[in-house]
Amino acid sequence: MNKLWAPWRISYIKKIKKEKGCLFCRARLKKNGRKHHVFLRTRTSLAMLNIYPYNNGHIMVAPMRHVASLERLS
Repeated sequence: MNKLWAPWRISYIKKIKKEKGCLFCRARLKKNGRKHHVFLRTRTSLAMLNIYPYNNGHIMVAPMRHVASLERLS
């Protein structure tokens, strides 16, 4: 399979207000994690739910530091 196709998500995509910047950085900087679906924060990372997961239990984990590549993380 070359493309992942989920046409039922198009209505959600079209109504999203386009925001500049990284969604993980926005979630990191906000005090209200629930609005950004953040359910866990540590000193070095955060974990958040995906609104439309591809499978049950799908979460996204991101570092607190924004870097260009994984090799730059400690």
